[in-house]
Amino acid sequence: MANRERTTLGVVHVTATPPGWDKGAAGIRAIHKAQGWSDIGYNEIINPDGRAEMGRGKMAIGAHVAGFNSISYGLSMVGGVDAKNRPAFNTIKDAQLETLEKRMRDLTIDFPEIKWCGHRDLSPDKNGNGVIEPFEHMKACPTFDVIPWAAERGLPVADIKGTWKPIVLEPESDRVYDGPDTRTAYLQRLLTRGGYVLGPIDGIAGKKTRTAVKAFQFASGLDQTGDFDAPTVARLRSIFETKAAA
Repeated sequence: MANRERTTLGVVHVTATPPGWDKGAAGIRAIHKAQGWSDIGYNEIINPDGRAEMGRGKMAIGAHVAGFNSISYGLSMVGGVDAKNRPAFNTIKDAQLETLEKRMRDLTIDFPEIKWCGHRDLSPDKNGNGVIEPFEHMKACPTFDVIPWAAERGLPVADIKGTWKPIVLEPESDRVYDGPDTRTAYLQRLLTRGGYVLGPIDGIAGKKTRTAVKAFQFASGLDQTGDFDAPTVARLRSIFETKAAA
């Protein structure tokens, strides 16, 4: 099983198992393997009694968030849905949240580059406005806003904008996106649908991504800026979102 070379994201999950389910990592592993996976998807889980338990392994590349597995650590709390299988934060125990904070602190020491977010924060920014809004959430997981929760506790958080904090827009200024940005990751996915090679989908517009963007701009008759500027984003979405939906 492959290991991560870098760990720049920490992703908080819930297992979406029903109330009272308490079979530990072995139980989650059985569920995931029954779905055809090679192993449990999470690197680590936190049981209802607050006990942390290793899953796939500390350095292993997990299977918990598509597009980011190679750079992220998946930490999941058991629970997250009610008896009717509806997302429910109140199924998460205080002991789990206490352990979650402790493990996030420990892992921040172990992985100095790590930035924390929730699974739903990595949903694609479908309208391209730089904010991950509730209607764009692919899943409710982990049923609460991890980024402000972690920031309040002094933990490093991913630079992903959500509706939990004010967004100041300055029409005459270009917005700056830095770090593991889910908007950039979504646009990288669109480029790869077109066959452009850019390396890992990591939400960072580095040299390979900029080269791929220039190639796409050249093929599309656009100015070769290497940036995800408005004309480039519009063209990318008009071509590859339509194809993906077809």
